[in-house]
Amino acid sequence: MAQQNFAKVGTSGAHFIMISPDAKYAAMASSGAGMINNTVSSVFYNPASLVHISSKGAVFSKVNWFADIDFTALAIGMQTKYGALGVNVKSLNSGDILETTVDESFGTGNFYSWNDILISFSGAKAFTDQFSFGMNFGYLQQSVSLYGLTASAMLVDLGALYKTGFRSLSLGMAVRNFGPELDFRKEGADAVFEDYNNGEPLLEKESYRPFHMPLSFQVGLTYIFLEENPTHRLLMSVDGVHPNDSDERLNVGLEYSFMNLLYLRAGVFSNHDSGRYMGGFGIDLSKYFNPKIQIDYAISDYSLIGTVSQLSVGFAF
Repeated sequence: MAQQNFAKVGTSGAHFIMISPDAKYAAMASSGAGMINNTVSSVFYNPASLVHISSKGAVFSKVNWFADIDFTALAIGMQTKYGALGVNVKSLNSGDILETTVDESFGTGNFYSWNDILISFSGAKAFTDQFSFGMNFGYLQQSVSLYGLTASAMLVDLGALYKTGFRSLSLGMAVRNFGPELDFRKEGADAVFEDYNNGEPLLEKESYRPFHMPLSFQVGLTYIFLEENPTHRLLMSVDGVHPNDSDERLNVGLEYSFMNLLYLRAGVFSNHDSGRYMGGFGIDLSKYFNPKIQIDYAISDYSLIGTVSQLSVGFAF
């Protein structure tokens, strides 16, 4: 049974692209595949939802990840006569890490950093008043500063969004991070490294193996309760997630809004190896500022690993 449960764990890399970049969605357990949202950040969860943004918009997010790791994200989108177009960036920086070896367990005096970046171009189009389709096409690179190691690949996200016609119920599907394996190995003379444990030459081809992208398939439903109430509204979203490197799970999120001004959010993961409960709040200042401004905050509990907090600021023009 244990072997069956852990069979897929650790079989993919580049997991920074699975960090939930937007505070609103993070507070709702990243349950955004079926959500119709007019903010640009929705493109991170289902690119088809980009068709519902305002004429122009942008969002910036900062995540305080574990071990002082810095994660930031930026998304920009606009409506055109061809559909909605956008660009988004995810970036992770580990900060300085002291190098240690078997012989020098307290540090060699050398420092290195791990750097990741994903730049994606997005497009979405509504084919009917109920159905839309979207795509992110991105370039990903990972690098380790001290050792000169780099790996890069192209990847694609595909998404579809459907308004069912039954009240406010919407259905969404997204395939995320579809792409080739990442490979840190080199060719030619540069393929020989020194083993820092014993000083012996090290052939990368014998010591490194390519790894899969963290591919996932997500299906989501979203429903708005009290949809016609001008003061109170409750939104519920449920996503089923099928990843290639862990067990299937459900992401469930709730959002209560008061006068479309203040928002309270909560979320829960089922069958997750570390994350469990999330929460947060937001304030929409669209009525008071031009450009329109929305600020969201989220905090997530990852059990023994610790908590993660994040802040997002969005603009609509």
